[in-house]
Amino acid sequence: MDVTTVDVMPEECIATIISFTSPREACRDSLVSRIFASAAGSDLVWERFLPPDYQQIISESVSSGSSASSSLNNLSKKDLYFHLCDNPILLGNGNRSFAIDKLSGKKCYMLGARELSIVWGDNPQYWRWISSAELPVLAQSRFSEVALLLDVCWLEIRGRIETKILSPNTKYGAYFIYAIADHNYKLHHAVKVSISYENEGNATNAYLLPDTPGGHDGRLPRKREDKWFEIEFGEFFSGQVGSLVEMHLLGTAGNWKSGLVVHGIELRPK
Repeated sequence: MDVTTVDVMPEECIATIISFTSPREACRDSLVSRIFASAAGSDLVWERFLPPDYQQIISESVSSGSSASSSLNNLSKKDLYFHLCDNPILLGNGNRSFAIDKLSGKKCYMLGARELSIVWGDNPQYWRWISSAELPVLAQSRFSEVALLLDVCWLEIRGRIETKILSPNTKYGAYFIYAIADHNYKLHHAVKVSISYENEGNATNAYLLPDTPGGHDGRLPRKREDKWFEIEFGEFFSGQVGSLVEMHLLGTAGNWKSGLVVHGIELRPK
């Protein structure tokens, strides 16, 4: 079917066809012709690309009922899609965030530090909870608080999430998001990272410092555009049936450690 033939089709028919493609294809199709541009930008197309329960998720946001939340509902579906890609919204008590993967439209979640289980985390002798304004690094947090490691020998952090809230039939990666304060020590030792899903999981070595000598035997961190570091725990497949996924970081080398800033754990499609 050539462009001339397509251009005589009703715009709604073109929009329906485009809605069965992908966000990337819709953006490409908008360059074909004026009628394609109109069809590719329609609510009919972008409503399909948004998660089926996006309205419920927005209603559960921290800003629900505020002018910020109302402004989201007033956006076109295309504008809402890209807003949720670039501007994660906080959910529930503000310790979890939701966003959309720009290429696929799949759900992305992040568990803030307060949503994690941190051994000794409630003891001010070992950990300090600080506000975003107090961050000892250039990175900015989307959450009101992060955890700053003062001094521990046993470093252990766990996070859990139910796959039923994720996009189904999707391969996900889980990532530990953190920063290193200027005043830090003994963070060069390897830690063990693992992800457990349906009672299966293997631990592997990882290094918190990007310039760790001899770090070839484990995973090294990646510096993100938002100035945080990330290390991958592993990956899993979210099927149709909900299951519990647990992410685990363990550092038990016989030395005291300091200067780790915990932002959270992010889950996003691969």
